[in-house]
Amino acid sequence: MSPAPGQRVRIEFWKYPEERLHYFWEAEVVEVRPEGVLTLLPQGGVFHHVAKGRRVVLDHDAYVVFFPGAWYSGGPDVRGGRVLEYYWNVQTPAEWTGWGFRQYDLELDVRCRADHTCEVFDREEFLLKRPLYPKAWAEEAERAVEAIFRHMRERRWPVLPPGEPLPWMERV
Repeated sequence: MSPAPGQRVRIEFWKYPEERLHYFWEAEVVEVRPEGVLTLLPQGGVFHHVAKGRRVVLDHDAYVVFFPGAWYSGGPDVRGGRVLEYYWNVQTPAEWTGWGFRQYDLELDVRCRADHTCEVFDREEFLLKRPLYPKAWAEEAERAVEAIFRHMRERRWPVLPPGEPLPWMERV
């Protein structure tokens, strides 16, 4: 069974090798395609950062696509129909649990402005943890960064047409 539009799902990112929940949120499935499942954490929704002991109420809509077998997920953060930025998380491939998606966060993140210029974040954290990951995971994580840049260049779903860039959003 796979998720269906309108279904509420729980999104969990775990830390390896600690086997501890890093952060989570409840989202609604917006669209299901062969290339992935688009979820929405709407404005007013709550993001729970367990590791930092924080919960954040979103002031924008956050769309995240989980691509089957991909080592990343992500999508646009939108307010009032305008893309604020894209946030892409490098991770193990998302596992559908029957009630949500579960994956291991692999530290690396790629953020892209509305005009599609992208930067890699948290590379230092990844390099510190790299020796703890299975070798294949570390290699896939590095390939995922290039795949994200390609995804943006090719404007693949759910990437929207370029817009006016804004300053980076503050993240937890």
